Amino acid sequence: MKLTLKEVFIISRPRFWMYVLGTFLVGIISSGNLFLYDTTTTFLLIAFGLFFWIPANVFIYGVNDIYDYQTDIYNEKKVKYESVLKLEKHRSLWIIIILLLVPFLPLFFIVNLPTKIALLVFLFTGLFYSATPLRAKSKPPLDVLFSSIIYVSPALVGFFITGRTTIAWAAVLGGLIWAFGMQTYSAVPDIEADRKAGVNTLATMLGEKKALWFCLIAYLISASIGYFYVGYIAVVFGIIYGVIVLLSIYNLSKLFKYYTYFPLINILGGAFLFFYLFFKEIFR
Repeated sequence: MKLTLKEVFIISRPRFWMYVLGTFLVGIISSGNLFLYDTTTTFLLIAFGLFFWIPANVFIYGVNDIYDYQTDIYNEKKVKYESVLKLEKHRSLWIIIILLLVPFLPLFFIVNLPTKIALLVFLFTGLFYSATPLRAKSKPPLDVLFSSIIYVSPALVGFFITGRTTIAWAAVLGGLIWAFGMQTYSAVPDIEADRKAGVNTLATMLGEKKALWFCLIAYLISASIGYFYVGYIAVVFGIIYGVIVLLSIYNLSKLFKYYTYFPLINILGGAFLFFYLFFKEIFR
């Protein structure tokens, strides 16, 4: 059974597009003034920007929908807030994923080695976070680690494409820890459905409240690391995310409502960080 363009659009999770595209852009701007790059580098940055816009999102969320089918049918969040992909459409989705990725394959042979490695890391974690035989999302703490790498590795791709290879790995660690919190928070509304389907996650192991306390600690540690790179902006982010998690801890009945705010908060926060770094580089 074929998929419509609308269905592919929904599968790509438009509200989450900026999670990988946004980190890619932050990686670019953290490498220096983007107006100073040569024509080839600019072409690669634009091409990979297109890749991390729709194809990469259809890839990671499409694979997720295929392998999460047995969980999704029990998941109220998935049924009401997103959509469950019918079993007979899985084959068509695989074809679409391949068709979207293949045009970007030649670029792999143009970019430098660090970029190749970062791309392979993104593709590996994006696939095997959900896919068998590894299916990291059901093997905590690999679920948190793989998910975090999926969202942070595009920043490394953006950074390395520019030719820069000296990277502040402590900042990358801070980004990963922030993503630990994001992934775990998003998994808390899925606890009941995951348990019914026999899927183990860090959230199902810890339970709602302990998982949320883990999120709070992750955000505070990430903000502390971020302070050494972006100053009080990291502190503000830490307070915002910390408040949301605390509200969730003491109002568990409203947790899903708070969860729906996260995409907007993440996008606004990411945009603010990008433009902060942008103007910092431009007026250096």
